[in-house]
Amino acid sequence: MDNNPELKPTEEFKNFYIKFSVIRLGIMVFLLFLAISDVLNISDRGMRLDVNRDFQYILFFVCGFSLSIVYLLAAKKFISSFLLFRFQLFADIILTTWWVLLTGGSFSAFVFLYILCLFFYGRIIGFKTIIISSILVWILLFFISCVQFYYPQYWAQTHIRGSDLAYNYSLLTLALILVSSLVKLSRMAENRLLYRIIEQEGALRRAEELKYRVFDWIDAGLLVLNHDGRITTVNQRTLDWLPGHDRNEMIGSGFDAYFPEFLPFWKERELACLRRNMVVSTQRGLVFGFKMTELPENQGWMILFSDITEVQRLERQVKEMEKLASVGELAAGLAHEMKNPLAGIKTSLQLLLSDDLEKEYSERLSRVILRDIDRLDFLLKDFLIFARPKAPQPQALDLVKELDHVLMPLRLQYPEVMIHIEVGPEPFYFDRNQLHQVLINLVVNAMQALENTQNPKISITDTIERNTRTLVISDNGPGLASEMEGKCFDPFVTSKAVGSGLGLAIARRLAVQNGTFIDLSSIPTGGTTAVMVQNLSFFRTEKDSQDTP
Repeated sequence: MDNNPELKPTEEFKNFYIKFSVIRLGIMVFLLFLAISDVLNISDRGMRLDVNRDFQYILFFVCGFSLSIVYLLAAKKFISSFLLFRFQLFADIILTTWWVLLTGGSFSAFVFLYILCLFFYGRIIGFKTIIISSILVWILLFFISCVQFYYPQYWAQTHIRGSDLAYNYSLLTLALILVSSLVKLSRMAENRLLYRIIEQEGALRRAEELKYRVFDWIDAGLLVLNHDGRITTVNQRTLDWLPGHDRNEMIGSGFDAYFPEFLPFWKERELACLRRNMVVSTQRGLVFGFKMTELPENQGWMILFSDITEVQRLERQVKEMEKLASVGELAAGLAHEMKNPLAGIKTSLQLLLSDDLEKEYSERLSRVILRDIDRLDFLLKDFLIFARPKAPQPQALDLVKELDHVLMPLRLQYPEVMIHIEVGPEPFYFDRNQLHQVLINLVVNAMQALENTQNPKISITDTIERNTRTLVISDNGPGLASEMEGKCFDPFVTSKAVGSGLGLAIARRLAVQNGTFIDLSSIPTGGTTAVMVQNLSFFRTEKDSQDTP
């Protein structure tokens, strides 16, 4: 540090300099009180200089206080220069030497001021200058000791023993060596600490740069907020949606000043963080999909959002295309299912138009026509339920009671099937009529599959996790046929000799309306499992949408 001509005057360094100047001034005031007490003979401090003592006191304090004022005035302009501190050091050494001469020379109780002066300046201007200053002090005290030995009368003494001077001088030499070593160790420790701080600052700066590079690389808006909703981090993609605003301006501001559309979700953030959200930004004419996430260790919240306007448009197009494809498929399936009964009705009517039919035969043909008409009616009713189901009205149901209600007639119809139920008491949110229709379809399918099975059994259980409830209906029948896997829920697909093939399709359609997904799978050891997975947050979302005016 001695080789650098200039210092960088940080705020902390300026504060240190001011404190040091105040300490120096305080020491001067303390010495002034001691000098006044000496002049007034209030106290006797022992050996002291007896040559123009009062005048030297006056001159000493005039020089000392004047230098303190000069230091403070010069600091405004020269605080960044080592010359000022070197001048102060040598001026303070001269003042200390003067005061030591006045108060007893080598026997002065104020020799410690040398140590204090060297240590404080050593923290600022470095080890080499302190070594030179220590040698200078050592020479000055050697000179003072010699003067005292040969001219003791200046201190009102007839004789001063050389052994006493040598003892004091040895102690001072040891003190100078110790303070120089202490300054050296302190400087080394400070340099190591400074090096670590510089390294950590560099690592922190690189981490910040990397963080912003990663954040800016993300093709989505990102806001990091504290718990008061004030922005702490923002990425470039967010700034792209805010022309005329910069990053520094936004930091520390409330996010609602820039994205007010997120404010309703922020107020319910504990709930909003459980799901993906979508909001229309009328100000920008965009649709944002976003997710709120609470950061670990109580660091705030993060909002990650992106423009899904085009995605929404494409999804609507895909849904329209899927709808058209479904309509075509349903129409083809419906036409196929209606063809056989219509053909039977046509043939029967053609025969009835003949004049030579017997009455008994005509009645049989009429019953065939009525049966085919009932079949068409049943088919069309199922189709209408599937194509246009009623809007659900979910309510909290007691699943045990609802299962008993559904299973009561089925137990009478299939008395040989043993049914085991193990479900929890928690309310099951579903439209009651639609739940009955879904359960009837699933349980009837299971019971029909068990017709040729020994010891037929059906097990109904449920499990609840953090955000889902799963209802499982298992049987020990033959399992799904290989050709039916993946097609069970397709309309008009059935493995039964009689049936419309719409039962499971209707069940899945009604379940979806109630936030539930149904799937069928074969058990490797034999049997079939129907799984109903209900998303519990679906009902919280529905409730929020109903509560929103």
